[in-house]
Parts: sequence; C-alpha cells; structure tokens
Amino acid sequence: MKLRVFAVILRAAVGCSDGAQAPAGSAHAGAAGMSLASAGSGAVAGQVASNGGASGATTSAGNSAGGSSPQGGSAGMSSGGTLGMAGSPVMGTANAPSVTFTEFVIPTDMIKTNNPGAIAAGPDGNLWFNHQSTAPNAIQKVTPEGTFAQAIKTSTTNTGPIGLTPGPDGNVWYTKQGGVGRALPAGMFNEYGVPNGGDSGGITLGPDGKLWFTEPTHDKIGNLTPTAQFKDFPVPTANSGPYAITAGPDGNLWFTEAAAAGNKIGRITPAGVVTEFPVPTAGANARGIVAGKDGNLWFTELDGKRVARITPAGVVTEFPIPSGGSPGTIALGKDGNLWFVEAGSINSIGRVATDGTVAEYSIPTAGSDPTGITSGPDGNIWFTELSTNKIGRVSNLAGGGNVKASSGGGGGGPLTDGKTCSNDSDCLGSGKACGGDVCSSKVTPHVCVLATSGDPGTCSGDEKCWCAAEGAKCDGTSHACSATVHGG
Repeated sequence: MKLRVFAVILRAAVGCSDGAQAPAGSAHAGAAGMSLASAGSGAVAGQVASNGGASGATTSAGNSAGGSSPQGGSAGMSSGGTLGMAGSPVMGTANAPSVTFTEFVIPTDMIKTNNPGAIAAGPDGNLWFNHQSTAPNAIQKVTPEGTFAQAIKTSTTNTGPIGLTPGPDGNVWYTKQGGVGRALPAGMFNEYGVPNGGDSGGITLGPDGKLWFTEPTHDKIGNLTPTAQFKDFPVPTANSGPYAITAGPDGNLWFTEAAAAGNKIGRITPAGVVTEFPVPTAGANARGIVAGKDGNLWFTELDGKRVARITPAGVVTEFPIPSGGSPGTIALGKDGNLWFVEAGSINSIGRVATDGTVAEYSIPTAGSDPTGITSGPDGNIWFTELSTNKIGRVSNLAGGGNVKASSGGGGGGPLTDGKTCSNDSDCLGSGKACGGDVCSSKVTPHVCVLATSGDPGTCSGDEKCWCAAEGAKCDGTSHACSATVHGG
C-alpha cells in the first residue's frame, strides 16, 4: 500500500503532556553495509517555454483569534494580522533557466519495497529519506553522488516514517505513527512514543534547539528536546489538521492547517502562543511550508492549486500554478527560489521566484509521484519518487541544463536547434541566455542555435535581443546583439 507524506495517521487517544519523559526506545543495530547506486539518465523535457508566472495574484490577511496553551508553555491569546490590500497581478516570463534531472534507482537488494516519501539534508552531508511502505518501515541515506547506504529498519507500525529533519545533536529525527524517532548516522535508532497517545506529522528543528512537530489528528503542536522531554500546545481551531511545520525568520514556528475546518496558516512562539491566519482560497488544503530568503514564509495549496507567500505580519498573497497542478511539499533552494513537487498527471518539479513567477519542469520518469523535496548539501534540489522507487536530483539551477520549463507539466521535450529564424527573438526560450537561444549569423538561411554556442546571433533592432532588458543593443553594422547571456 502506497502512502503519501502525512496522508495516513491513525487516530489515538487524545492527550497532552507537560514535560513528560517518554520511555526510551531500545537501540537497534542497522548494518552499515556496502552500497551502490544506479544513476538514471538526466531527462529531456519539451519545446514549449513556460509562461512561467502567475497572473492575478491575490492578497489578504487574517484576523483569526489566537489560542491559549495550558500545557507545557506560557499561555497566550493573539489576533491575526490586519486586512491586506488586493495584490497586483504578477505576469510570468519565459526566462526560467534550463535545468538537469538525474534519477537514482533505490537498490532492491537493500530493501524490497521502497515508496520513498519525505527527504531532508542530514547533518552528515548526505540526503536522508524515509520508506513509507510498511514492508518494512525504514530510513535510508544517499550521498550527493548517488550512493545508497543500507536502510535502517525502524519499528513496525501501521504507517512508515512520515517527516524528517536534521537535529541539533548530529542525528536525523523523524516522525511516525504515535511517535518520534532518532536515526544515528552509524545505523542505530531510538524511538519515543508521543505521551498520552498523541500522534505526529511534520517535524522541524526550532530556533530553541528543540524538535517541533505537528499532531494532525489531535490539533496540537508538540516539541521535544534531544533527551525526549515532550511538551505540546493546542491549536485554537478544532479539527484544523496541522500538517507541515518550519522555523520562520522571526524566531517562531509556522505551520499549515490542511483540514477544511482549519484552512489557515499558524504561528507558534517558542513559549507556545498560537496565532492563526486564514488562507484566502476556501478549501485550499495548505500543505508544505518553508521560510524564504525574502523574509517571508512560502506554502503550497494542494487543492487550491497555488503557491502562496505569507509575511510575518500575516499578509497572504497567492500565485496560481500555470498548469493547474497540485503543489505538495516545498523547499528553499540555494538559488533563493522556492522549489516544490507536483504529483499526479502533471508529474513535475515546480519553482517559484520571490516575485511570484512560477515555472514547472517535467520529471523524466512518467508517473513518478514526487513526494518529498529538499535542498542538498551540494546546492542541488533533491526529491523522492514515491511510485517509481527513485531519488531525483535537479542541478544547474541557474541554467545550462538540458530540461527547460514546460508550460504546464508534460509539455516538454529536449532543447533543440535548427529552427529557421530572422532574429534572436524568433528562437525558443531555453533559459540559457536572457530568456532564449540565438539566431545564428554563421548559417544561411539563419537557424536557431544555443546561446551558449558562442554564435553572436542576429538582430534587426534592440527589441529583438533577448537581453534587451539588461541593456543589450543591436549593433547596426554586425546585426548582432551586444550581449546574449546574463551579465554578458
């Protein structure tokens, strides 16, 4: 049975704890064994350049009441932000860079049933991911080069490990049905039950050095120290379904409320004061959330088919997905953009810039069902393929790859040249230049070639230069643009 991240969490008895010590789980040895990798071919995607962005961005702010916390922290009531003005439409461009996909097959001689779900960069310089299948429950790591270590088989429950995060102690922490676990790079693990029958979902390292996690079925936010001292705090809205959680730029923790009764973004201080902000789109099913380099939080709306930005003051701006895909988990890339997964028929990795411009890239393997995503220690984006038992890597984030953005999942193909043209602007937008390829001046009749080929290109006026926005001019004598690549 294939399970999506946080999708199946069985209900347990309601309860909360004030600093209760969970019984220590016994350490289990996991063989460190030899490892191997199978590198998939980096794929090609389509010829249609993405419109790249979202028009009609909408902005609003919440004024929902905050909640009290009688357990484990100082209580607090807080109201949401003031009402925001409507956002201006953000029009997309075709300037998304071309990237490179590489896929690594998880060796079946290490673990028979894989179903990789969540993924996170570990403190040891590797990528750690979970196996959501129950046969067996496991955590595994892969190096940035694509070499897999032996899987660490965790205790068996009805659902496999759910969330993952690097801890403050040099280990990787994970959530699973009714508990929180710690995996040691050497192959051991410890697990601790959430006190009083609590559940666990998303998990992240907080600014206070504690591990913070959501309790989706009990409408709580919990935390624990590396020595397994637990506390939890109720979310004010009943049946809100707190889902993913991340550390914010303001020293607080931010989380999504996926259930229809919630449909909010929550903020909790390290002391336990909760504030909620409504999501403008009804039934949005807010999923992943991460802090951006712009000082805001970014989250996805699985059913709203949007990515959205929320300021620390609670002002929300939403940006539609061009393909109409359903974005899931989200991660901050080393390039400063936000990257997210789109499962289902769209089968893509999406990228949103901080101005709201969205691009989508088709994954090479059809029906891969991308589920988890993270930024790796190598500066690349890493993701899991739940249905095809692979770990994927996206490199060349700034351009120069062989896969360009498609206009809506599945429209892609390889970058090609040879198209007849009169000006650089007639050629496809590969993202390898300031938005497109160039019209060769060395071939008659003129044809499109890659901007990185060194051909000076052809133009009849400044407006025919891809880099006109960066100051490029069309030379009246050579009929070539003064610049054909970024910064040229």
